[in-house]
Amino acid sequence: MMKEIEDKVLEVIKELESWEKREKKVRLRLEKDEADISELDRINEQISHYQSLLHDMKKKMSSTDVSRMIFRSGNP
Repeated sequence: MMKEIEDKVLEVIKELESWEKREKKVRLRLEKDEADISELDRINEQISHYQSLLHDMKKKMSSTDVSRMIFRSGNP
């Protein structure tokens, strides 16, 4: 059960990191006037969604579980 939750948290972290990378790329394109601000707005909505989801998931885990999760994800 705990491993399943950890896997879901890791999946959310991976998705969040993906959206954050995409945001950086779109910001660079915006500076060159090659992107639309609405694209950045949509990306920021997704980042906010995944941050909130991750926060809620971590609240449901014990501190020991969170420590183990951080170790597994490789994020100190």
